[in-house]
Amino acid sequence: MRKYSEFFQTLHDEQTPTGTLGRGTHYSIFRAVVFGDEDGNMLGDGRFCDFAVIWDEDHDDRVIEPIEKIYFAGLLPLFLMFGERKGGFTAIAGSGEFPRRELLLSRLNAITSSLEIGDSWPSQIVDLEDPDNPIISADREKVTLYLSNLMMLWKLGLKPAKFQFTPIPNPA
Repeated sequence: MRKYSEFFQTLHDEQTPTGTLGRGTHYSIFRAVVFGDEDGNMLGDGRFCDFAVIWDEDHDDRVIEPIEKIYFAGLLPLFLMFGERKGGFTAIAGSGEFPRRELLLSRLNAITSSLEIGDSWPSQIVDLEDPDNPIISADREKVTLYLSNLMMLWKLGLKPAKFQFTPIPNPA
């Protein structure tokens, strides 16, 4: 499986279009370890944060750079999916209200306007159920169904991290 980042584990990777939704829609699922929750609270233990990248026909992996910067800023737990389409960056948040949405959008725009790839991508934040979700260019009902299916199949977002530690034996 392709490795896109030193910071994210690839759980599933479609590198070419699957089906006929949009203009070549396909997706990848990634996992990162985070120490904060959706509200910005520090967690006592690390958690897995699973998220999707929704690719269009060109599979532009430059989208990984802003996601890494979102991760470094501690904002990754706020989002479930990301995508780049027609030079714009879309971050899909889970259900619920964000009292600081304008501040968050401002931070995302700062991230996507200073990319090392040389491009500047305007950002937008949409909710999973947003009827005008721009991440895929297709009928809104089909887009909503596609994204909801990804949520159901992968249970994106925060989940407990189960680590197996082997104690070091005491030398006798």
